[in-house]
Amino acid sequence: MAQTKPGSHAAGWEARIFAQMEQRDMRVSTVAKVIESYNRLAGKVGEFANHSRASEARTREIQGEHDRLLDYDRVAGASLPGGGSPHIYGGAGAVRGNAIAQQRISELEKETESLKEERTLLYRTQATNAQRLLELSDRMRETDERLRQQDLEIADSHDALRRSNAKIDDMQAAAKEKDGTIEILQDELSALQLEIVQIEERCTRLQSENDDLVKRWLKKMNDEAEKVNEVTRELELIKRKSAALSPRLEGRGGSIDLALDERFFGELPASAGAVIRGVSAVPRAAVGKIDARMEELHSIALSRNGELLAVGGQSNTVKVFDAQTGDSIYSLAGCLKGVNHVDISADGKLLVAASSDHTARIWRLDTGRAWKTLSGHIGSVMTAKFNGSGSRVFTYSQDRTVKVWDVQRGLCVRTLFTVSSCHDLDLLDAEGARIVTAHMDNSVRVWDTASGKRVAEAAVHREQVMSVWASRIGSRVLTNSYDGSLKVVDARTLDVLAVLSAPGYRPSRNWARASLSPDERYAMAGSIDGKLYVWDVASGDLVRTLDIHKSSICDALWSSSGTRVYSAEKNRYILILQ
Repeated sequence: MAQTKPGSHAAGWEARIFAQMEQRDMRVSTVAKVIESYNRLAGKVGEFANHSRASEARTREIQGEHDRLLDYDRVAGASLPGGGSPHIYGGAGAVRGNAIAQQRISELEKETESLKEERTLLYRTQATNAQRLLELSDRMRETDERLRQQDLEIADSHDALRRSNAKIDDMQAAAKEKDGTIEILQDELSALQLEIVQIEERCTRLQSENDDLVKRWLKKMNDEAEKVNEVTRELELIKRKSAALSPRLEGRGGSIDLALDERFFGELPASAGAVIRGVSAVPRAAVGKIDARMEELHSIALSRNGELLAVGGQSNTVKVFDAQTGDSIYSLAGCLKGVNHVDISADGKLLVAASSDHTARIWRLDTGRAWKTLSGHIGSVMTAKFNGSGSRVFTYSQDRTVKVWDVQRGLCVRTLFTVSSCHDLDLLDAEGARIVTAHMDNSVRVWDTASGKRVAEAAVHREQVMSVWASRIGSRVLTNSYDGSLKVVDARTLDVLAVLSAPGYRPSRNWARASLSPDERYAMAGSIDGKLYVWDVASGDLVRTLDIHKSSICDALWSSSGTRVYSAEKNRYILILQ
């Protein structure tokens, strides 16, 4: 486990704990020896007690025999004439018997004294052993107390070790995240190097084309000069003829009135994305639920006519539902990894999905078949959006580039380097001449897609910006940040016009898109706790909070009529609100 400095720190903790445990084992072994000595001592005390009882029994037996002999001697003396002594009347045999008895009595008395002394010694030994036993008991209590304190210290050390391991895990996770960042930077460096090579090749090609254009321009200018000269000659001829005819016309009192025919080109057609907007309503409650059957949802998109609902998520398929009934219409396959964003063209004929497999894919919604694959990014594609006419697709990738694609040809026609990683983009006009991007460095940036240059930049939040929503009827941008606030920003100057916030509102870090109502009176965003917040844009007041989801909300959209809201939570379900 000890591979880094934090790991070596953890190894020092373990060594300290192992040393404490070894010391405890040594103390325990010492106590075990004391207990073993105590048991041996108790056994000896038991043996001494048994031996003492045997000695006492033997003493009593000897004393009894001694008393019997004395009784026998008295009885024998009383049976002799005149109560004489057996030493006188018993003859030699009596004398011998008496001597033997006296000798036996003497031996028994000596043995009795010896046993008494041995018993006294045993009592002394027993007292000494009892004192040692008390001392050992005190030492055992002290040792138990020390062991208990050491067990508490070891438990504290284990807790400290667990905390250190948790810190190490956090540091390893941070190191892993930094490794991922380094890998992204290396990928970006590779992309930049590849882009430089492509730019150099393009410069060479452009130089060649420029030389050819100069030649063609010179030839054209020569041809036009020749035509001008010819026209001049014709005008001179006309003037001469007019001068010859003027005296005759004036003499007749006539005049010539020349007029040019006006040419009618017709009015421009209405935008393909134009819709009739009514008065938007604040949602009150859920009236339906759509089960997307995905483990995790990332994005939803509505067709302009409000008939189709597209859903993208961790699955590598895009689901298309009937927005009114919730019935499944298509399951569009083709992506090799998860889908991060979906969008439907203004005419409702095409659907584009941004995928983590480094591509964006386009399907035809009239047939449900894959049509184009937009390949060119070297990182996960996070956002893909159509312009108003559906002729261009704008994509952003983790390789920190925005690419503009020709839909019909499926080719990249412009690449913008965003420098900073971003979460989202939107179009500031119908055709995407200018776009706005939301960045992780707390900023929003405006880009000119024709020149590829950044035209405006401002740090409008304290933390990273999660999404941008460009006004469809004005020049404002709605931003959503991880600092827990939404801001309405002037699209030209990037000045903050309004701040929308609410207690408890906290967007999800990965997927948190805010949106405006069709009449742009209200702003809406979902929180990480499953609550949907609606604000009045003009006053900045919180209008309604709906606690309707069981997991964090990743996306929420109004229908084009403004009467319905579709709110998607990360865990599988989309709610239909009115």
